[in-house]
Amino acid sequence: MNLDKYVGRIVRLNQRAFREIAKRAKSKGTTLENYFLVSGVSRGMRKLICYGANLRITVGVADVVLV
Repeated sequence: MNLDKYVGRIVRLNQRAFREIAKRAKSKGTTLENYFLVSGVSRGMRKLICYGANLRITVGVADVVLV
């Protein structure tokens, strides 16, 4: 699968992945929207590197949906 097509695109996480990320963000006192910018690809792990507000996450392609 060509993960480069996701770079520069806005994605949303599936419910399970977003709940997990939101729970961690809430414990730090921040709120989070389910929109992330894909900034790069971790080729060795085949994961997407995403940014949302002040958060950087690495997720699998199965956990995202293009917006």
